[in-house]
Amino acid sequence: MHNSAQAKEIDRDYLAEEGADLAKGRAAFLSVDLVHGRIHAYAADEYADIAPVLVGSGWHMRWPIPPIGNLRANALIEDAAKHADNLFNMVSLRVEPDPHGVTLYAGAGTAIDAIQRRCAEEWRTHYEAPGRA
Repeated sequence: MHNSAQAKEIDRDYLAEEGADLAKGRAAFLSVDLVHGRIHAYAADEYADIAPVLVGSGWHMRWPIPPIGNLRANALIEDAAKHADNLFNMVSLRVEPDPHGVTLYAGAGTAIDAIQRRCAEEWRTHYEAPGRA
């Protein structure tokens, strides 16, 4: 069972302030690593069409995001991090028996939904930006 007395904060891996790192691949994602407690945004070609095994096992969770600039990506990471903290503290890793994965405790779904809504808001803002019509 989840023990709230041992709550930990998730590490935030921010992108360099200048640049467009998320425009370098075919797809961009916000990712929460539930094994190591880390949130970051990245662009990918190799995982654009299929989910990596760590996502399939539930050890990592990821949400598609638009190819935004690094400053906006860092703001997204910061906004989602409080929900990722809650999520990270509401799971336990399962390594035995097979299949490996995570166990989600009560309240984890709320954190997942909040991250999804924040990513969806980023898509809405991206498509409503001037000049995108």
